[in-house]
Amino acid sequence: MLAMPGPGRNVSRPWLCRRPPVGFRVVPVSPRSASPHAGLALSGPDLADSLGMEEAASFVVDLLNHPAAEIRVAEGQLGLMDDVVVAGDPSGFTLEPVRSAPPGTVWAVDGGSCLLADGRSFQVAAYRAARVRFSEGVTSLVESPPLGVRALSREEVEGMAREILSELCGSEPERLPDLPRPLDALREWAEWAEVRRTVRDAEPGDLVLVDGSLHGGPLVPPQVVRGVHEEAVQRGVSLAGVVKASTLFWGRHAPLVTLLKRRGDREIGHVCWAARISTDPVFGRLYIGEIFVAHLAPTAPHAFRVDLARGPAPAHEILSRLAGLSDDPAFPGYPYPLARAHQAARVSGYAVADLRRSFRQTLSRHGMSEDDVEVLFQDFHDVLNRS
Repeated sequence: MLAMPGPGRNVSRPWLCRRPPVGFRVVPVSPRSASPHAGLALSGPDLADSLGMEEAASFVVDLLNHPAAEIRVAEGQLGLMDDVVVAGDPSGFTLEPVRSAPPGTVWAVDGGSCLLADGRSFQVAAYRAARVRFSEGVTSLVESPPLGVRALSREEVEGMAREILSELCGSEPERLPDLPRPLDALREWAEWAEVRRTVRDAEPGDLVLVDGSLHGGPLVPPQVVRGVHEEAVQRGVSLAGVVKASTLFWGRHAPLVTLLKRRGDREIGHVCWAARISTDPVFGRLYIGEIFVAHLAPTAPHAFRVDLARGPAPAHEILSRLAGLSDDPAFPGYPYPLARAHQAARVSGYAVADLRRSFRQTLSRHGMSEDDVEVLFQDFHDVLNRS
């Protein structure tokens, strides 16, 4: 390691004594990483000095306070390639009180997925959909099936989509959706297949909860959503979706759920409330039910978009049942059965590591050497991110 010149010594490397450029910090170099030509290293600016911070903060503040005249539903659903845009303002929606009620029997469905291997030109993915039943104050059923594993490549995706969607729709789909992230599609298709099975297993008066929009999004064909809704109506089963990451916006970008939660906190305080968003007649022509923003526990830090299908029970009754499910101290304001379904479906970090190890062992049983496995799936980002 190079020594700094002391008093009376000839400075053969005068650059060692220069001040670093403005905006850089001097950090010691460890003996292991030092080069023969460097005794000091220059690091980049401190994160607090990052450029554009003030401009980004101004954008966010202006976004939440700048007036706009429309509400935007950015989903691309039901064959609509453009957002649904209607006149509206966060101050124009009525915040109706919601009274908690016994939830009765409630089913909940959620999906989970993970990536086992990424070969750049292909991926190997694992996914599943889980469901729970909550009745008389306890979780009476938890179904967490084994993960399905699929190899995904550009050539395979179209055939896979046609196969799965033909089974899900009951016939070949009218068109195949764009699939920029096939793993997301596999998970959502598995969820809707499980929702349909759950509607068929439920008893009249039961409530079935879906994680996410009740309208399926761009990856789920409209006939799947319509078919599940029709079966629910025929069987006397109520159907609701709770959205954690909403695509409801005020104007182009401002998050409507967040703005209504802020308004509720300021105007009516710690109470349960719901605001019906689908007041414009355009929603009645395009959607199978009503869209709400709901605050389901008095002290909950979050509100959620809630979709309610038109069915045997009125909207206010279903919202009251949801409030009765949302008082668990671990998940305040979020229906407990959906939280439990999420836990049953998710693939945790240790499970992902076990699955990847198992997949590599399977490759070895199929004749691939350990060196080939390592070369095929290595990612230099893993090396860079260690430091």
